[in-house]
Amino acid sequence: MKAFSSLFHPLLPYWAAPLCGITGAALFLAGAVCFFAYNWTALETVYKFALPLAGLLAAAAAAYYTDLQTGMGKICSFACGLFLGLFFVVYGHVYQTGAFVYEFCLAWSFCLLPLALLAGNRWLWLLWAAVSNGYLLAYYGPFLYRGETGTVLFLWIFFLNAVCFTFAERTYFKTRQFGRFSLFFLFMVLAACFVRGLNEWGTWFWGCLCLILLFAVYAYVQKRGAAQLGFCAFALDCLLAERIVSTLRFGGFFITVMALLLLFVVSAWGVYMLSRKGEEHA
Repeated sequence: MKAFSSLFHPLLPYWAAPLCGITGAALFLAGAVCFFAYNWTALETVYKFALPLAGLLAAAAAAYYTDLQTGMGKICSFACGLFLGLFFVVYGHVYQTGAFVYEFCLAWSFCLLPLALLAGNRWLWLLWAAVSNGYLLAYYGPFLYRGETGTVLFLWIFFLNAVCFTFAERTYFKTRQFGRFSLFFLFMVLAACFVRGLNEWGTWFWGCLCLILLFAVYAYVQKRGAAQLGFCAFALDCLLAERIVSTLRFGGFFITVMALLLLFVVSAWGVYMLSRKGEEHA
């Protein structure tokens, strides 16, 4: 990567070399997984269990000896987390335990937590958050539209991702790095507000709408740019668009389409102007 970046330094931006390294590592891992998946039926049980465990140990050793805070160390520690999940997949496939998806996600998230604490790798924390969200969605998802269950799912997802978003933003303001890392957590918070706001026109609708507006105000006040503002505006537009479609009764299809078009165009223009104004003040 150093030779590549020095050779093409005048032509490529600073992020090109790390991006090539991350992409290469991802393609290598994906190729290894696909290769063994294609030949899965020809492997004996002992080899099926040995492969993810050997990959886990090799990645752990490489992460330890290359230093966890280097680029290669972070890639290897993240690979450890992936091999953990792969081991649970193999176990469930070989023994046909009948376990549900949410049980698999719960076990994986418990194993990822100490690994993320030891490694201090933000990508492992992101993987842990994604698996934890997968557990909540798999466990409560089939009962989403039951009143009490839908409320519990919303509260769990909202608070989990709001706490992660807070820590990610705090890290950004302390280090001035990884500014877009919190977008995943913001997306999950806004998606939870959007889905819950659709279920009821009364209190939940207005409460979720206010929560989305609160995150938008935060993004504007803290000058977090068009990404966070755009996420908030899109969630707000989708929530209002559903109400426009379901409640607008006059003028037929044309009026409804024009109202939706106006809503999205005005919000996009507003995000552009606000983010531009924030950049000028910064």
